[in-house]
Amino acid sequence: MGAASVRVLGAFICALICVNQLGVWALTPDKDSTAADHSTTPPPWRFYTRGSQRYNTAESGRSASAPTISPQLHNEIKELMTSLHDRVGILATLDEDQRHRLEVIDKKLDQMVEANTGRMESLKVQQLNFQQRLDSFEHIQRLTRHTLDELKGETDSYLGSRVARQLRQKQKNRAKLTDLSRHPRETPQQYQHQQQQQLPLGTARAVQQNVADIFSNQSVGPAMKFNITDLDVNSRLDALATFLVSLAYNVQDTRMGVNRLIKDTNNIKRRLIHRGKGQNARLPQTSAVLPSADETATSCLQWDLAVKGIIKLQLTPESEPFYVPCDNEGWTVILNRSSDDVSFQRGWLDYKEGFGNLAGDFFIGLDKLHALTSSVLHELRIELEDFDGNVAHAGYDAFAISGERELYSLQLLGQFITELQPSAGDSLSYQAGAKFSTFDSDNDNCLECSCAQRHKAAGWFNSCATSNLFGIYHQQNPNEAGETGIFWDTFQGKETSLRRVKLLIRPVGQDEARR
Repeated sequence: MGAASVRVLGAFICALICVNQLGVWALTPDKDSTAADHSTTPPPWRFYTRGSQRYNTAESGRSASAPTISPQLHNEIKELMTSLHDRVGILATLDEDQRHRLEVIDKKLDQMVEANTGRMESLKVQQLNFQQRLDSFEHIQRLTRHTLDELKGETDSYLGSRVARQLRQKQKNRAKLTDLSRHPRETPQQYQHQQQQQLPLGTARAVQQNVADIFSNQSVGPAMKFNITDLDVNSRLDALATFLVSLAYNVQDTRMGVNRLIKDTNNIKRRLIHRGKGQNARLPQTSAVLPSADETATSCLQWDLAVKGIIKLQLTPESEPFYVPCDNEGWTVILNRSSDDVSFQRGWLDYKEGFGNLAGDFFIGLDKLHALTSSVLHELRIELEDFDGNVAHAGYDAFAISGERELYSLQLLGQFITELQPSAGDSLSYQAGAKFSTFDSDNDNCLECSCAQRHKAAGWFNSCATSNLFGIYHQQNPNEAGETGIFWDTFQGKETSLRRVKLLIRPVGQDEARR
């Protein structure tokens, strides 16, 4: 019983005492009338006889002077009692509601404690993994240092100590300077041109000529006849470094040319397809070449830069680049599920960063998804397939989520696209505006339950959900999975777990963006 109930009960008792006192005052006669009665009343021990009747004068006097309660006072007392009874009933109801709310709050606090416990366990596991990685890195660093020490020791034993080698090198340099001062050397025009251009991008023929000039035994001047055996180690290293630098420039030039050629070929193919002239034409397939470092993409609409369906995106020059898989027509895949190879029963940190294999089952991560949908307006496409081979689609003309401060809420979900056939129906609008929840971070709108623990999954839950795309993959008995499986309510219902799910997004107005 709460403090309010105790106060009500005390007030009720005080009211009863007051009513009783009023009744006593009403029944008590005045002192003057009482004295008059006592003066005229005979003693109680005297008896009178009248005729054949005998009676006690005390009893007859007492019964004759008995007062009565007025009807008006009786009605007031009755109304007061009724009002107090109604108020006590109302306060009892309020007390019951307050007790129920306290029980709900206690239950919610217990759920929050369990969620925080799970999150702490997840953090402990990640901390342990980080410590193990750190230990492995330290072990590799120790092995590397040991290997370097061994190589240094072998070098010192073979070539002498470092101080002695430096002294010999200085003596050789002094001797060369002395020799050059005594016998001036004529520099060929080819070397002079190379020094002026500072290793320009040349062809393979120029590289071969460079190497031949360096390592040949032909004379390049009257006093510069030497064989390859006459070169010391430092000269050979200098020559090799020159050759490698020149080769690197040539390789980069060739790579850029090949990339430009592939890009031009893809542009021609796309123009032919758009004009309707190249539907039956088959262009030769080119080998996949990684894009150069200065070529970056902002969406899968630039699919000509993708390698085996995977592209590197950088939304702004200051942002960190990341990789995403691309589908046809410029769609970016953000979720793919087709097997039970990757577990989706994960905590908040995993869903924040993303997990899985981009070539298989994966989730892109809430941070990357927020970065994509906040950079430009996107549309959403959902592909579903059950274990009987039935395929359905669902689409929304706008899609965006908020940042971590707003718990990655589904802040924008446009109208359902009815033109997609076969249609899977709308089973996501019910969760529009909901915050993202995991088993260790309960952010749903259900006060008496945890939707993430109920469905054994993560997602945008209201109270709870009409779709569960992050649920458990039930390969055995998918028709009896219940609400813990992968389901879309308007496609095969909540009791049937699906075989394949794919979520894709694309910037709105993709045709204009391509042009």
